Amino acid sequence: MNYDEEEFSGPPEGYTADEDILSSAFENHWDEIKEAVEDARGSDWLADSMICLELLSTVSERDFTHLRGGLKKFLRKGQNDGDQLTDEQLFAIASDVAAFIEKLPVTLPNTSFLNYAGGKLQRGQEPTPSRCVGIAAAKCILGDDLSWAKDLLAITKAFRDILSALSEPDLQEHYLRLRLQEPSQLLNYFLTRTPALPLIQWGFSGKQPSFGRCPDPDISDLPAYLAEWISDYLKNYYPRVGIGVCAECGKFFGRERRDKTFCSKTCQNRVAYKRKKILDSDALQHVNIVPDDAVDIVAGLWMHHPRFGIGMIEGLSSDSKPVSSMLQNLGDKQNARYRSMLARKVVVQVRFLHGVRMLTFTDLFEAQKKEEQLPDFYQVNSEERLAELL
Repeated sequence: MNYDEEEFSGPPEGYTADEDILSSAFENHWDEIKEAVEDARGSDWLADSMICLELLSTVSERDFTHLRGGLKKFLRKGQNDGDQLTDEQLFAIASDVAAFIEKLPVTLPNTSFLNYAGGKLQRGQEPTPSRCVGIAAAKCILGDDLSWAKDLLAITKAFRDILSALSEPDLQEHYLRLRLQEPSQLLNYFLTRTPALPLIQWGFSGKQPSFGRCPDPDISDLPAYLAEWISDYLKNYYPRVGIGVCAECGKFFGRERRDKTFCSKTCQNRVAYKRKKILDSDALQHVNIVPDDAVDIVAGLWMHHPRFGIGMIEGLSSDSKPVSSMLQNLGDKQNARYRSMLARKVVVQVRFLHGVRMLTFTDLFEAQKKEEQLPDFYQVNSEERLAELL
């Protein structure tokens, strides 16, 4: 076969020699390379420290059991314990955590203290997350004092609240700041309650020493170490690494999309099955509430939210003020006009299994603008039947 020399007179347009590929990629695709590196770094960090997420999940799943039990107790006895924790519930959390810690590999104590920069450099084993958790958990003992379990629950709830707020893409900055304020303050309390993690040196890579930070068994504690891990995630890996909380079982999990609310198909199917049974039963009766009548939403109504499931409405406010007090001493005509205006500012407090959420007028009545299903409102016909199906 003959080839025309002009047809192969040189390299094709866009050709890059092998020796220039790397420099060309850095020059022309730096943003894509940086993004890929950050994604890989975040994925590696989450995989290496998965032990922390599993420990938080252990506490969260037990708390979800208590939350479901609290809703059933309210339906059957009219008692709303809110966030009150009983001794039995606290012991159940402590037992689950103790069983989890027992499965960790035995961590040998660090030895050989060396003077270092006016302090002390501790030489020992590599501070892997499993070893750090094991060292920090030295004081987590099943005894008369279970305050450490209560602190673990507080840290877990704070992390859930933070992730819940960050998962709302259209949440206004004002509401986001309000929702982050309390859990952030609690997180900072644990971060400052104990001294910072000391620096250690555990070996050499070639001729270079390896350094890391590790809890001190004498002064560190597990809640403080987990607060350090959460702050590390928020500072260095959010939003490159997605972490969510399953709306059914309470487990923390890595996720690709921030609107993903279930850790598995099993939990998703379980929620769909229970929801169908509840809505098809006579336990609830649908209540039609139009946008202008949003001020008529009252505590005691129930709601089915397409993403968060079924929850109980605990209260209604407008810019942190009770709605009822704003409607007093108004004439009928003035009242109707003010009701319509006030309806656009309502904030509904709803207790779902994964915790309490504050839903705005947009969340309740304007989801269709985002091609999402609207929430439905219900009144309870049979408390016992609903408690049985939850």
